[in-house]
Amino acid sequence: MDFENAAKIFTRRRIGSGVMIFTLTLNPSLDRYLYVDELKEDDTIRVKKVEDYAAGKGIDVSRVIKELGGTSIAICPLGGENGEKISFLLDDELVLYSAIRVKYETRMNVIIQATESQYRLSLPGPALSDKEFTMVISMLDATLRSGDTLVASGSLPQGFPSETYFNIVNLAKDKGAEVYVDTDGENLKAAVKAHPTGIKPNIYELSRLLGKKLKDDKEIVQAAKNVSEEYDIKDVLVTLGKRGAVAFCEGKAYRLLPMNVEVVSAVGAGDSFLAGFVYKRAYSLIEALKLASASSNAAVMTPGTTLCLKEDVERLLSKVEIVEI
Repeated sequence: MDFENAAKIFTRRRIGSGVMIFTLTLNPSLDRYLYVDELKEDDTIRVKKVEDYAAGKGIDVSRVIKELGGTSIAICPLGGENGEKISFLLDDELVLYSAIRVKYETRMNVIIQATESQYRLSLPGPALSDKEFTMVISMLDATLRSGDTLVASGSLPQGFPSETYFNIVNLAKDKGAEVYVDTDGENLKAAVKAHPTGIKPNIYELSRLLGKKLKDDKEIVQAAKNVSEEYDIKDVLVTLGKRGAVAFCEGKAYRLLPMNVEVVSAVGAGDSFLAGFVYKRAYSLIEALKLASASSNAAVMTPGTTLCLKEDVERLLSKVEIVEI
């Protein structure tokens, strides 16, 4: 469903609820999974199944919010046949999106899934022209309103400076929107200087932000607290993989304990965590943390980039354990 139709629904939603969640994915991808028994050198490999997924961290957040019963609009540049395929996939999932049509082909990631191993080939993404990026910024400027939430996630297109995230955060804040950032490296270092509402690094991304390795929960909590206070960030969410998560929100630290679930694929677990959190954040911090944990754990139970399923999330909600520390 492209922007012309999305805008009509968006307008009706505004009348009813007043605020919206938007996601921004500047470097989306089409993830193609090739399922094989095993890889053998110099032998013909028979592919048993091919599955395509609309991917990119912001797109994943919008997909999860839709699965949980909410509404968001995914803003992303799309080009070529891969861009068209992403559009069809989002249409199929009834995810609202605003596609800025660009000249060059949207990138593809090829994931070879063997019985006991996985190989991920990440292809480079296209560069965006100044005109195309201006269209993205114009879209944000035209749609964001006071009280909205923007989730800006993922890597940047080729040639874009890290300050891009700094500018996007400032734009959203100038419009009165809450803004959450999920990125890495120099992009994250630039983004925090604009004081976003929240960030969601994993432990490795937080370590790179601070320039030091974090060893245990005590160091992670202190690091989250330091980042929150230094950069005036209300919500610092640190995902720890199978060890659960740590959150430092509004001056308090919380430990989200790990859950005993069968891990099929960890792809999209962090995006599911952030989606669950922002979906409920305006209503209740604790409910947001619970939904984040349940969504993240439900995501690892599904193959590929299927992300979480609502029935799994609802079943896990009652098992979430959160300890204030």
